[in-house]
Amino acid sequence: MAKQFSYSQALLALAIALLALSLFKFTMHVPAIISAIEKTTQTVDLVSPKVDDIVNEVALVRIEVGKVRELVALQTPAILSQVEASLPVVQQVVIESEYYSRQLPTLLSQIASIEQQVKKLQTSMPAILERVDAIVNTTNNTTKEAALWRPHSTRYLEEIELSREYIPDYLSRIENTVVDAKTVGSEATSGLVSGFFKGVINLPFEVVSGLTGIVDADSRSAKYLTAQDVALMQEKVVALLNDSNQKKSVWQNVKSGNRGTIIKGKKTTRNKQQCLNVTFNNHFGKDKETLKELMCIDDKGLWKVT
Repeated sequence: MAKQFSYSQALLALAIALLALSLFKFTMHVPAIISAIEKTTQTVDLVSPKVDDIVNEVALVRIEVGKVRELVALQTPAILSQVEASLPVVQQVVIESEYYSRQLPTLLSQIASIEQQVKKLQTSMPAILERVDAIVNTTNNTTKEAALWRPHSTRYLEEIELSREYIPDYLSRIENTVVDAKTVGSEATSGLVSGFFKGVINLPFEVVSGLTGIVDADSRSAKYLTAQDVALMQEKVVALLNDSNQKKSVWQNVKSGNRGTIIKGKKTTRNKQQCLNVTFNNHFGKDKETLKELMCIDDKGLWKVT
């Protein structure tokens, strides 16, 4: 009985010793634990003032998230309606895509045919290039010839311009256009001039020769009026000057489209001859010109431009 009691005490003593050893080891780690607790405490002290700010920011974020949710909830119907509206377009695109996909074999066959034609064209390119070279050579020769003709063309244009300026003088000398002297002799008594004007006017030669200058050679009228226009003006001005009751006369040429008015002005005297101021308003195309001439009657009763 006494022997079992001693084992129990020994075990108890061993347990106490182990506990003491454990407590000793624990006590050795206590300073480190206290240091870690102090550091943790310092970190908590530093973080704790910012916790309120973090909580406030989280509250603001929650408010913004609520607003975003409300905005999304408001816009969701419009978005859904737009999606529904786009569905027919998408379906149409799908249908067209299917149609194009069905057309692809035909398109590919056409492309193959075009490639064959391109190959044929490539084989015939040398002959085409030779023809192009020939055309280029011909064009160069033509350009050279045109360059040689250019000075002559300019000269011809200048001569045409001069001929237009001298048309009135040519018109006043009608007798030079009548070749047959017998025709001149037989028709002069009736006052019919048939040569250059082909029956446009009915005035004797001496009357027409006196009307030289009713269109100034350097005027625009001399440039644009035709021979028939000037002949009509001559005929109308003679009739106007010989009619004391008439103050104005009008002429118009249907063929040329030109027209004009002749106005008889005030009477005057020059070299003991009775004279009249005559105004010619000539219209040609969209342009017009006014010419003023002094016409006097001689001893033979013929009006002449002075």
